Amino acid sequence: MTTTGTRHPGERPPGGAGARGGVPARDVPATGGAGPSPAPRRPPEVETAVMRAPAPGRAPSASSASSASPRSAEHPQSSEPPRRNAEPATVVMPGIPPAERPRSTVGDVVSSRFPEARVARPGPPAPPPAPPVPLRRRWYSPVLVLLALALLPVAAATTDLDALDGWGLAKVLGPAAWAALACAVGACIAELWSPRPRVPMLATATGMLVLCSTGLPSVVEPVARFTTSYVIVGFVDAIAGDGVPALDVDARFFWPAFFAQWAWFRDAAGAGDLDVVLRWFPPVVVLVWTIGVYALARSMLGGTRAPWVAAWLFVGLNWIEQDYFSPQAIGIVLLLTVLTFALGPLATRRTDAAGVPGWPPPHPGAPRLPLLRRWMVALMTPPNRPTLPPRQLLLIYFCAALCLIALAPEHQLTPFAIIGQLTLLTVVGRFRGRGLVFVAVLALTVYFIVGARDFWTGQIGLLLGSGDGGNALQTGIADRLAGDTGQVAVKLLRIAVPGLTWLLAISGAWVYWRRRRDLVPIFLAAVPMAFAAVQSYGGELFLRIVLYGLPVLTILGADALRTYARRKPGREKKLAVGMLVLFPVLVLIRGGNEAYMIVTPEDITMTRAAFAETPPGSKIVPLDDTGPYAMQGIGTYEREGDAVTCKDSAKKTPDDYARCILDDEPDVLLVYTSTEKQGVVLDNLPPGWSRQVVDQLAATGEYRVRYQNGFNAVVVKTTPTVVSGPAAAAPGGGN
Repeated sequence: MTTTGTRHPGERPPGGAGARGGVPARDVPATGGAGPSPAPRRPPEVETAVMRAPAPGRAPSASSASSASPRSAEHPQSSEPPRRNAEPATVVMPGIPPAERPRSTVGDVVSSRFPEARVARPGPPAPPPAPPVPLRRRWYSPVLVLLALALLPVAAATTDLDALDGWGLAKVLGPAAWAALACAVGACIAELWSPRPRVPMLATATGMLVLCSTGLPSVVEPVARFTTSYVIVGFVDAIAGDGVPALDVDARFFWPAFFAQWAWFRDAAGAGDLDVVLRWFPPVVVLVWTIGVYALARSMLGGTRAPWVAAWLFVGLNWIEQDYFSPQAIGIVLLLTVLTFALGPLATRRTDAAGVPGWPPPHPGAPRLPLLRRWMVALMTPPNRPTLPPRQLLLIYFCAALCLIALAPEHQLTPFAIIGQLTLLTVVGRFRGRGLVFVAVLALTVYFIVGARDFWTGQIGLLLGSGDGGNALQTGIADRLAGDTGQVAVKLLRIAVPGLTWLLAISGAWVYWRRRRDLVPIFLAAVPMAFAAVQSYGGELFLRIVLYGLPVLTILGADALRTYARRKPGREKKLAVGMLVLFPVLVLIRGGNEAYMIVTPEDITMTRAAFAETPPGSKIVPLDDTGPYAMQGIGTYEREGDAVTCKDSAKKTPDDYARCILDDEPDVLLVYTSTEKQGVVLDNLPPGWSRQVVDQLAATGEYRVRYQNGFNAVVVKTTPTVVSGPAAAAPGGGN
């Protein structure tokens, strides 16, 4: 049966007096001699279906007999032989409304008109209805989140910070803190195991997990920790004065974007300090990083549960503690933003003109081309275009270019990391945005020439490397394995966790290869390892290598865990137990240095009073590099730098410290409780050593004690040094 067309209102059927193919003339209204009669009223549109006449000599079937022409039905005794080229019979059926035409076919119309000609069309079976989620299961995750939140104030009140030793924060936390962490982990697991996980609830549980793990020091400690964060606040304070970075004070002033940004925020808000920002900056920035990792995992892994597992794995393996108030923390945010664009809306694959992938082969049974041929095809075939509207692509390119330009004056190493990763994606054809690589290189080159030329020309070894790889390993790993039993155990865990992370990621890369024939992600994580050539940067370099590759490593690790859980039922419970173990270990590792990284409100008050009572241009130094000694006065007061007479290697006993201070002759000496704890747990000095140093200085008569409370003290020179203005110290190291 075929369709011959449609007839419009007023149009007569062809074939003589109004009949076609044997249709009698009586079907058409008769006309009188006065002229043509008006056309019969018909539906607005009708369709005609053509029935093929049976072949000569073949008896019609029952179905064909029911669809015979009206002429045959009215003249059953007619012996007229069938014409060889007779026109087929025409059956006029009611028209189909235009709005419904695309949803049906001519066969559907005929089947509705002739039920005996209907043909069964088996369709796909309807999916079984999802079982309703029990009401009590929907409340597991919210109740656990609220319970964890309620336990945090109790954890802060029951933590004894005065008992800190080499084991760090994990030893002094009360049961409420561990219970809050367990509830946060349980909230994540309970919602993930739900038949229909709720995205808002998963996001809320993830935020609580970050607060109870990474943000636990911010909760239980009254002010921000970490000495370097107060050094950064000092840089912000220096720029907030006149808006000009202090030259020849610290190398980090060659990348002043972060300091200028927060100086503007502070002035715009009318705030006198950034104490609250410093305290809550780590959990907030880690949560932003987690959002970026989740977005990357959605692009690389798909699914609904695996991206959340990747985000939690990132939080649990992020022991590096580079999330304090610093330029590299914001640099990682910009890096993750660009990577999310590159592996998400701008992701693509190389295809030839026919749309067949050049490498890997289109299907497992295809013959494999030689390796050189595959490489040539991959390099010479342009990547296809992303399937996005031009306006969206333009907005994405603009945002990515803005992030790359902002990275150039933000941090020393992060621009090199993202340029290396984007270059890899461009070469293998997985990224439609070669212009962004050009923008990143151009921005870095311009800033290299204009803003950081003086630094790089004086520190060319940071670019080329000193060639002393053994010294880099000694500084970055071996020299850190010092201190009491707790310190050594924590630092061994810091070495073991990155190794396990890489092993898990390599297994995930194998799973990813088996499923998608793609090894690009593991190479993305390995690109930052090229910084191993930059050995002059110091021990912090190895932390950067792990941090830059950690997002991709955790995503591959989540893929490996997903495959492990799918192969045998019940393995999800083992992974849940592993998650309950991972996060307490994270608290132990991250809080291992808390004994000498903690800062108290008394430390801040004492430091600000010391700066307020000391004339500008005087030299204010700490007994050791702990405490908030540089929270203000940078560029106004002289700092301890490379020009100090006594190096750290010579400070082995309290007498050595006293001798170094007398040789250096500072105007003000700041001593903190954290300084005392660092000497005891890290340098194996006897308890009370810092007080011995203060007593020896006071006994000489050259110094007197202005303030002392426990181990906190401010020691000033009896005869202050006469200064004429702000003094400049030697440049410090990068962060």
